[in-house]
Amino acid sequence: MRKARAGLSAFEARAGEAARTLLHNQGYDGGWGLTLTSVSSIVNTSEVLPILRAAGLAGQPVRKALDFLTGAIPEHCRPRHKGGRGEHTRFVAFGLTGLLSHPRFFHHDGVVEAAVWCVGWLEDHRVDHGWPEVLGLDDTSLHQTALAVHGLAQLRDTLHELGPGFVLPGGADTTSLLGRVEPLIDHGVHGLLYHRRSSGAWGWRTYVNTDPSPSKTALCLLALSAVASGAGPGGEPAYRDAPRDAGGVHGPVQKKRLTEAVVEAGQWLLRNHHRWETFVEDDKDVQGTAWEHMAYALCTQAVIRAGANPRDPRLSTAWRLMNDLWEPEAGMWNEPGAFVKRATIRAAYYTVSAYQEALGRLARIGIGEEIRAGNSDIAVEIPLRGAELAAGHTVLLTTPDSDGPVACQLSERLFDLAKVVHDGPGEGMSTEQIAQALFVAPSSVPKYVQRLNQAVSAALGGTPARLLMADTVNGSGGYAWARSEATG
Repeated sequence: MRKARAGLSAFEARAGEAARTLLHNQGYDGGWGLTLTSVSSIVNTSEVLPILRAAGLAGQPVRKALDFLTGAIPEHCRPRHKGGRGEHTRFVAFGLTGLLSHPRFFHHDGVVEAAVWCVGWLEDHRVDHGWPEVLGLDDTSLHQTALAVHGLAQLRDTLHELGPGFVLPGGADTTSLLGRVEPLIDHGVHGLLYHRRSSGAWGWRTYVNTDPSPSKTALCLLALSAVASGAGPGGEPAYRDAPRDAGGVHGPVQKKRLTEAVVEAGQWLLRNHHRWETFVEDDKDVQGTAWEHMAYALCTQAVIRAGANPRDPRLSTAWRLMNDLWEPEAGMWNEPGAFVKRATIRAAYYTVSAYQEALGRLARIGIGEEIRAGNSDIAVEIPLRGAELAAGHTVLLTTPDSDGPVACQLSERLFDLAKVVHDGPGEGMSTEQIAQALFVAPSSVPKYVQRLNQAVSAALGGTPARLLMADTVNGSGGYAWARSEATG
């Protein structure tokens, strides 16, 4: 149990240790491969850079990695018979995200020029509804299209931050480059929405009516969220989130805003958490290369991005797995495997991304200080098996470890809060709705929720537990009654 308690409170120390491990194993060419002894690749080098940033490291190692990417991206994309690694979209899509992982180095030698080269490549190699896995295939790859859209959204945001008409190294300026980037984003968004299922998920193959894929759903969710959340000049939204056609390849066409598609994809992933919470999902779209997604971490990041509380009991198994995959001797995270576990950059990248998303979300809902003080932990969140209102401003709580209900005595105001949410719609209530019901300011609601949850935790002997869970309700922030383990 003590090992499981490490979790989020240990994340910053582990991220720092992983970053130091990676720095000690940086290749002479500035890159990294899948394992600490593998040949450098664009994909894995681009995965390392966000880990270094999460640990607060930059300087010469980042410059060397960017130098590797600026040279490797066009070289990798050459046809194999000309000495390259093949004309794969992933070299451009991953490479672009790597180039933009440290915005302060956007003016580093060759970075802007390489990003412009990626834009040109994506312009030249579009197919219907996105981009292919490899040139010569007409089928759109959801994986590559999602990665391309995500990278282009990052580039758009970087250009907006620099301001209109800003002259970039190599002769381009921000306005003209934005004029090329935004149509590509729109092309990719159209393709992702076209392949969306009416359930809110995406399949593991395009154009073929396959089962839904957790990892493809998560990738598409993250890409659409990146597009919808960016800020333009003056802080206004960078993307007009108007209703667009969604679906068409299978089932009827629906009208969806990107934010709606993101929320519904997150809800699908939460409802189907048992399909990915301990899994590595292989990617059947990739030809000639065994490609795997760390679904347990990728999907966790995605559902939090869509508005879920990191403490949701349906995420507890995934958090426990990520915690247990930490390998102290290697100073890295292992990949789960059927026969052997091995420390990989891929596992570290996905895991760090999930923890970073959780930290940001918890800070926004007002409990970030608990984590920094070491007083809170995702991994030890105890799900409530039951919670019922009783007489005398009391809530009866049942946990998986309790022999019977535990009485939690509340003040009149906190009991009123609990009753409002308990008696409200099953999907929860928005902050505005709760505020109106209690006749308080919306800004006061999170404070009351925090005090209520602290009272619940105290009644259970200090065990972290939540009666009200932060959630997205009808596209707005709000709270829902704690779900029991059985309803996951």
